[in-house]
Amino acid sequence: MKNVLIIGGGIAGGSLALQLIEQNINVTVLDRGQNYSSVIASGMVNPMVFRRMNLSWRATEMLPYARSFYNDLEQKFGIEFLADLKIRRFFSSDQERGYWEKKQHQSGYNDFLTVHSDFHKQVPNAKSEFGSGLVKSAFWIRSEVFMTGLHDYLGKQGVLNTAFFNENLFNASKLTYGSEKYDAVVFCCGSANNKISFFEPANIQYNRGQILELESKELPEGESWNRKGFLLPLGSNKFKLGATYEWNEPELSVTTEAREKLEVVIQRITDLPYKVVGQQVGMRPTVVDRRPVLGMHPKHKGLFIFNGLGTKGYMMAPLLSKEMADFMLKGTPLHKEVEYARFIK
Repeated sequence: MKNVLIIGGGIAGGSLALQLIEQNINVTVLDRGQNYSSVIASGMVNPMVFRRMNLSWRATEMLPYARSFYNDLEQKFGIEFLADLKIRRFFSSDQERGYWEKKQHQSGYNDFLTVHSDFHKQVPNAKSEFGSGLVKSAFWIRSEVFMTGLHDYLGKQGVLNTAFFNENLFNASKLTYGSEKYDAVVFCCGSANNKISFFEPANIQYNRGQILELESKELPEGESWNRKGFLLPLGSNKFKLGATYEWNEPELSVTTEAREKLEVVIQRITDLPYKVVGQQVGMRPTVVDRRPVLGMHPKHKGLFIFNGLGTKGYMMAPLLSKEMADFMLKGTPLHKEVEYARFIK
């Protein structure tokens, strides 16, 4: 395999392109230049799923690989976009606090959950009637800075083509796009997957997410506060407040309803003053079973999909892109839970 066309230059397609370039593969990334997910994302790499205090899927593998991956790219791109992150979870109930208490000493969890002997210690200016806990080893990626750096790098490598994918120019049997012939074509189209005819069974769904941009001289900048939503400090008295989860809403537009819901999020956490200075909207590519989709088309050899990273994209993309590249180049089997074949009856 020498020449690969990647459709989509978000966190999935961009990470895969970097992995293939490292293997001396000639890559072309076709990206419409209108990213609806990776740029808007908070970029938080959080090992926990808070509802029942479970570890994120494969977190113990993905976190260290992701940190190394992004650290290397900071050097390669010549910019800084990674920062350590202290996440404080304010419990919403005694039951939620109980989940943390049970798991904080368990193998695997003790690397990520700070042990507390007194969960009821009050956090200044926060509403913490059920207590709170701190997550260790988390970090965040300044998504806009990262994606700009990624596209600049791909552009300098001569592999980025800013254009919409035109299915009329594509021949899946011959793996040609326009006049160009490829050894492999990979669809990394995010929420636009269902507009492409080849991988419809994966049923990548629309999951619209909105965030608010805040300014405040009063809100704390040393921690990200989380309670049925997150408050992420960006520095210089600026914050992101998110995020909504709006299923099957294909319109990429901000709404008053979302703003009102997000302001309820911060009101659950604190009464400190803030000012809303902006609102953003993105479209997450989400799968019903909450697992990404990787694999090859059952009928068209050389036609692949790498999609469905959802809300954990910045954590999962580094390791999964390596596994995807190994699958394409070496035939290394994919993790069973992500295989596209699970949708084929």
